[in-house]
Amino acid sequence: MKGRHAVSWLVVGAMIVAASGCQRPPDLRDSREPNKALVRRWIEDGFNKHSPAVVDTLFAEQVSVNGIAVGREGIKASMGRFFRAFPDLRVTIDEIIAEENKVGMWYTAEGTQQAEYEGIPATSRHVKWSGFDLLSIADGKIAEARFMSDYYALLTQLGASISPPRTP
Repeated sequence: MKGRHAVSWLVVGAMIVAASGCQRPPDLRDSREPNKALVRRWIEDGFNKHSPAVVDTLFAEQVSVNGIAVGREGIKASMGRFFRAFPDLRVTIDEIIAEENKVGMWYTAEGTQQAEYEGIPATSRHVKWSGFDLLSIADGKIAEARFMSDYYALLTQLGASISPPRTP
């Protein structure tokens, strides 16, 4: 009998909410899978198929990166620098999570340097580095990005020496 009464009260409560015109707030969990799919498409189509044109579809026009407005052209320019230096660039999503309008992604990138990158002449070295991106989605597009890559690992694999600045 107790279970039957609990169900009755649940039904009565639902009827009161419906009759009062109260609406449930949107369940943002429903956007998690589409948001993850959006980010996966950027990696698969944008990076792994070397198609920066996908940025026009997936990113907001005024997207910002690490707090700086770069726009879609800034994203495409950055991707282009990687494609020129590492023509065999491949990005693997190691883990992806989503909560409300944010998607977090750990990734591993690898490729062979065939052209200048960040002032380092081509080395023909195969390199591998990792990073984490935190992306905010608004209106079905990536509106803000925070990128953290292990550039130290990348640059040292390319033979760059990193030393602290000299003090006067």
